[in-house]
Amino acid sequence: MKKLLLFLFCLTHYYSRATTWDINVQNYQFSPSNLNVVVGDVIHWVWVTGVHTTTSVTVPAGANPWDQPLDATAKSFNYTVTKPGVYSYECSFHSFLGMTASFTVSSVVPIVLSAFNISTQNKIPLIFWETQTEINADYFSIRKSVNGIDFNEIGKVPAAGNSFIKRNYSFVDKEIPTQITYVYYAIATVDIDGKVGLSPIKIYKNLSASQKLIISLSPNPITGMGHLSIQFNANNKGTMIASLINSQGQQVLKTELSADVGVNKGHIHLMDIPPGLYVLNFTLAGLSESYTVIKN
Repeated sequence: MKKLLLFLFCLTHYYSRATTWDINVQNYQFSPSNLNVVVGDVIHWVWVTGVHTTTSVTVPAGANPWDQPLDATAKSFNYTVTKPGVYSYECSFHSFLGMTASFTVSSVVPIVLSAFNISTQNKIPLIFWETQTEINADYFSIRKSVNGIDFNEIGKVPAAGNSFIKRNYSFVDKEIPTQITYVYYAIATVDIDGKVGLSPIKIYKNLSASQKLIISLSPNPITGMGHLSIQFNANNKGTMIASLINSQGQQVLKTELSADVGVNKGHIHLMDIPPGLYVLNFTLAGLSESYTVIKN
């Protein structure tokens, strides 16, 4: 009984220290576009470029909705989460371009995940985590994403059940395609009653992947509206330069896209560009790639 009371005191103390999570607003994206947090944490949106909003779309019952501008005059906004569940939000100006995001909020569960890290072992990721205490713990669900948004369970590891000592766990992911540079992982802790708590999301760089900057360009051919969506990798925080060259070798457009480490989204407006065949050049941190695009 004394051990249980001590555990509950430590658990309350552990979660009383709220975490503030930064989300950069740039490039027609929220970065990161997905977070796992705990009740009491603070979501802190930081304006970088453009004219945007952070506007709630769905929130759990009892949670407060929000609708705030983010631009050169309103450079940040804080939201304290009070209810567990999934919160989805958007930029009300640019949701049609895919400027949407979400965060998942867990209530306190009686499993204290005191460490969660990823290292490389034999060129593949070794995921390891540590618990200080476990009460009625059932198992750990290892979840994986290649875009930081859509996660799938790739394995389960049994928990100790009830424990008041430090315990170490690990899982090896042997299935990473060589064309994938960045992989995202999270650990879901599940107790016997089915209550689930989510760890923060960790990003892992696949050292076996080839150096690739652009993941996708769509649509190509570009429609008359001229909206070109881009997914790209970034090894460091920085700025990617995109320049459009016409068939006469002339630069007709140059733009900058802010980048955070991992998988990024971007958008280029080509509405005023005449129809034709173009070369789109990208440069970021010493990497350069060129693609042929058609504007209809």
